[in-house]
Amino acid sequence: MTHPLVERWMSPARIRVALLAVMLAPALAYDLPAPARLVPRRVTARVSARMGAADSGSGETDLNMGVLASRIERLRSGEAAVRVFDFDAMVPGQRLALPCPSSFADICRDVASSAQIMCMVGRHRLNLHSHGVEVTVESISEKGSDGDAMVILQARRFCQVLDVGEDQGSRWAGRTARARWVDFGGDGGDGEVGRADGTGTPTLELSAALEPLVQQWIALVRSTGSERAPGQLEGVLSDLGPMPAISRPNARALWVVGLINPLPALGVALEVRPAALMAATAEERLKVAEFGIRDSIKRLSSSGAPF
Repeated sequence: MTHPLVERWMSPARIRVALLAVMLAPALAYDLPAPARLVPRRVTARVSARMGAADSGSGETDLNMGVLASRIERLRSGEAAVRVFDFDAMVPGQRLALPCPSSFADICRDVASSAQIMCMVGRHRLNLHSHGVEVTVESISEKGSDGDAMVILQARRFCQVLDVGEDQGSRWAGRTARARWVDFGGDGGDGEVGRADGTGTPTLELSAALEPLVQQWIALVRSTGSERAPGQLEGVLSDLGPMPAISRPNARALWVVGLINPLPALGVALEVRPAALMAATAEERLKVAEFGIRDSIKRLSSSGAPF
C-alpha cells in the first residue's frame, strides 16, 4: 500500500513539473554566464513557486514550452552562447599573439576564469565570416610592444557562428553570438560541414595527395631561408601538431592551410584560410588547400621574392 504523502507527490501535475525542471536545468546552463552550480537553485525556486498551481490541477506554469524546446534542441545540436571577435581567420592549433588595449585583456581574463566561450572568425569588409574557431586564452602580459597588453590566443574547435549580435562600437568589444561546434569525427565520418557523411575515393585521393606536397613545401622553406625568425617553421609545426590522417580530410585540409599561412606570417603563400574555413564540403576544402600549397611551391621555386 502506498503512503498518502507519496501518492500526493506522485500526482501527474507534480511529475510534469519535476520533469520540466530536470530537462530545463542543462538548457539554462548554456544561457547563463554564472557557474553551472547556480542553476539548480534557480530552477528549484521557480518550480517550488509554481507547485501550488500544479497541485490545483490548473496546469499553469511559467516555463514557456516553446523556449524550452528550443533550448533542448540547441543542446542536442551542440550550440552555446559565445562572444565572437574578427581579428584573424585562424584554424585549429594556431596561436595568435595580439597586442591589445587593456579593455580586451580584461575580457580575456574574464573568459579565462569563467565558463564563457570566445570565438574567432575572419571578415570580408563589414561582414563576419560564418565559420571560425573557438579560442582559449593562453597568456596575458601587461605592456606589450604595440599596445597596453599582449594576449596569446590558441585556436581550438572548428565552429559555425550563428545569430551574431549588433556591433558594439569596437572590434575589441566583440559581439554576442551562438556557435555550433562542427565535429569532423576521426574514423571516416569527416565529410561536409555540420554533417558526418562518408568520404568517397576522390576525396581520399585528394587528401592523400597533400602529404608529398607538404614535404616538398617544408624542404623549400628551409632551403630558401624563408623563415622570418630562427625556428619559426618548427614552432608552426609544434602548434599544429601531427598532420591528420588521410581519412580525416577536413582536418587535414585545415592543417595544411595553417601550415602555409602561419601566425606570424611567412609571406610565401596566398591567404587561403578564409576560403578553407568557409568551404561547404571536404572536397572543396581539400582543393583550396591543394591550390594554396601548389601556388606557394611555385613561388618558392622561382627566383626572386615570392611577392
